[in-house]
Amino acid sequence: MRRFLAAVLIAGMTNSFPAWAADLYQVSILDALMQGVYDGQVTLGQLAREGDLGLGTTNGLDGELVVIDGSFYRVSVDGSVIPLPPETRTPFAMVTRFVPTVTATVPSGLDLAGLDAWLAQQLPPANHIQAVRIDGRFARLKLRSVPRQTPPYPPLTTALTQQAVFEAQDLDGTLVGFRFPAYAQGINASGTHFHFLNTDRTQGGHVLALVTGAPAQAGLTQINRVVVDLPDDAAFAAAAPRTATPAPLPRT
Repeated sequence: MRRFLAAVLIAGMTNSFPAWAADLYQVSILDALMQGVYDGQVTLGQLAREGDLGLGTTNGLDGELVVIDGSFYRVSVDGSVIPLPPETRTPFAMVTRFVPTVTATVPSGLDLAGLDAWLAQQLPPANHIQAVRIDGRFARLKLRSVPRQTPPYPPLTTALTQQAVFEAQDLDGTLVGFRFPAYAQGINASGTHFHFLNTDRTQGGHVLALVTGAPAQAGLTQINRVVVDLPDDAAFAAAAPRTATPAPLPRT
């Protein structure tokens, strides 16, 4: 098994974290995925030791990964949902041990932007990452998945031109998501990222659009500690993540 370089990002630093503080464990960074780094060494068995709720993809960019209650599922490009064995590998994923600190009933009739605004009222985002789980009915869902890619891998923007889109109405299921602040862009995607699985585990995907229904219950928690596992391989070493021009330090 290859060694990994662990980068630890800590927000809200204290000598002892409160019992409710959640951890986020992330495999690789979004900028590497954007550039076609689609093969990783971390298995879902390893990922399961780090969290029970999350999302991502599997090697080769093969579909959408959804993690609910410690079980791992892939939504394939044909729309089928497949439980995944622990030896499956991932190039990009994130999980947390989810214990909600805020719960609330979700209003019906919210679109994706409205849901994001409503979630911000329940647990103001400030400068922390947040994990979100919503269980219940969705009046409308527009979902996508992507086909497995073959080397030489194209960039993600090219791969997404092959996406399959599924639409459904009045589905009961679980929405899994994370809300990242702007400063996390590149390591992850700033804003809200949701994946969905229906209750029967037969439909799902990356959420492109939605309208909430009733009943639906949301749970949110704040992420105080983040661990990013960087792959130690040639593909990652050759990637050129975007870099922002740093602001000059004040002169003293």
